[in-house]
Amino acid sequence: MADADFVVVTEPTFRSGPLAVFSAMASTIEDRFGPPVERDLDSNGCGLFDATCVRFSCGLEVGLSRFHLGRALQALDPETEPSQFEILANDRDLAHVAFHLRVPLESMALWVDASGVPFVRAPSTLLVVMRTDDNGNDVEVKRVTSRCEAEAVVRAYEAHAHKQTYWIA
Repeated sequence: MADADFVVVTEPTFRSGPLAVFSAMASTIEDRFGPPVERDLDSNGCGLFDATCVRFSCGLEVGLSRFHLGRALQALDPETEPSQFEILANDRDLAHVAFHLRVPLESMALWVDASGVPFVRAPSTLLVVMRTDDNGNDVEVKRVTSRCEAEAVVRAYEAHAHKQTYWIA
């Protein structure tokens, strides 16, 4: 766990239902967030799962449940096969969650209610990272949905030690 932008929590402060599911190797998630806090929990229908919850410095809390069975409810080997991870969070902006998990938003399957409406919401704000170049020209660099992602983009560009100034609009 090379990152210090989160802490593992044992008592989440949120009570959301599942927002989305994605596939990943268990080792990839454990390399980032450490081993699950709880193992072999009963899902009441989809087999056993392991769970962990992390809180990021921006206040986002994300719970991840790694199911022991694959999509067809067959046993899988987490050493050699991707696992299904269910996402729960205190923020329904899935783009914000995806940024912190480092999982592409496009790879997530959304949970929907009985009428087919996703439990996640569209980002309510759009922040723009801008650059002012040596000649005073302002240029859009990237659009993001969360302040923490915008600040991370600014830090990454400023780390290159160029003369340009980066800021958030």
